[in-house]
Formats: sequence, C-alpha cells, structure tokens
Amino acid sequence: MRRALILVFIAGAIANAFLLPASSAQAGRPAAVAVSLPRVLTCTGTAQLKPASYLMSCADANASWKKVVWTSWGSKSARGKGDLYQNDCTPNCAAGVFRTYAAAIVLSGVMKTNKYGPLYSKASFSYSVAGKHESETFGLAT
Repeated sequence: MRRALILVFIAGAIANAFLLPASSAQAGRPAAVAVSLPRVLTCTGTAQLKPASYLMSCADANASWKKVVWTSWGSKSARGKGDLYQNDCTPNCAAGVFRTYAAAIVLSGVMKTNKYGPLYSKASFSYSVAGKHESETFGLAT
C-alpha cells in the first residue's frame, strides 16, 4: 500500500512539473499580458469596446455614428449597422446642416498602442443618398 501511495505521489509530481504549464510567475518571468480586442479611443481619452455612439471629429463635432448595433467585433475588424450623423458643410461647415444616413460600418486598421492596447484607426461607412450608393472612410483617434 505504501509503495502504491509513493508511486501516485511521484506520478502527480511529474505531471505537475512536466505536463501542466507553469505560470509565468512560477517560472520567474513576468505574467503574460492578456490579449485584448481592439477598441476605439474617445475624445475624452478613454478606450471603448462596441460603443453605440461615437464622435469621430473631436475638434468640430461634424461627424459621428449613433445607434450602432455591432454584428461582429474581432481582432482585425468590427462590423455593425447604425446611423452616420454628419454635417453636409454646405455652403460651409459653419452654415451646414446635419444629416443622418442609415449605414453599414466597418472598423479596421488596428494599431497597437502602449497606453490603450490595440485601437481601430479607420471607420468606413456605406450608405445611400437618394438611391445613390456612397462610401466614406474616417480616421479615428489613436
């Protein structure tokens, strides 16, 4: 019986030492940073995941998305549907009218940052105006 217990103990020690991965701290290395999904950086400097509303032009507030429902949010791109809310800047942006367009949105251009982790850097919109297909891409804060 004693021999069986010793064998079970040795087998457990071998499994712990060789078969089960040691944590980084146990191995004397810093713990690995968890891989996070890209986010979008807001005008106030916070990184958000799947925001329903987002201001794309912080300086003049001439473009944003609203009421977005995300259908996917991954490591390389995100897809959703919602409203593009944009100043038509006609005759100029100060005198322009804000228009709302039902749009499909794709976020892409993941950039890795030290402070915020991965961030999407581009937002592309597809929408129709009077039956004519339009597409537009905006740079996002990084």
